[in-house]
Amino acid sequence: MKKMILLVLLFVSTIVAQAAVKHVQYKGLSYSVDTELQVAQLSRQTVIIKGDLPIPELIKYKDKASGKFISVPVTSIAESALAEQKKLKSLYIPASVQEIGDYAFANCKHLKHIYFASSLGANANEMNWLSGTKADIHFVLMPGESVSIQ
Repeated sequence: MKKMILLVLLFVSTIVAQAAVKHVQYKGLSYSVDTELQVAQLSRQTVIIKGDLPIPELIKYKDKASGKFISVPVTSIAESALAEQKKLKSLYIPASVQEIGDYAFANCKHLKHIYFASSLGANANEMNWLSGTKADIHFVLMPGESVSIQ
């Protein structure tokens, strides 16, 4: 009986957890929004991205229940989010992004520059975000900020 109750609780918690994530499009890109935490993640992209890509610090989506537009920060980039984007040339990652998934920029053959607005990219060469990519890492920091590269 206890096993049955645990299975039911696990099933219900999975449904509740899935209900907290909303998939939205913003300016042609796909995001997963955690509606409880009010944060967004750049999802795996299925469209071809050409040229330069500035990831926005905030995205907006329309809440169907209230009819209002809600702004949420982009705080992460999903695993393999931009992998295999052969026409992507440069990427700007805002300070709001605190986490980047494995192979996020893997095999982006023409990606030459990644601009970070925070120190998040300081250890990029030790991470596997760039597997198969030879992009230069740049930091765009505010006066008084510094980066320690290890």
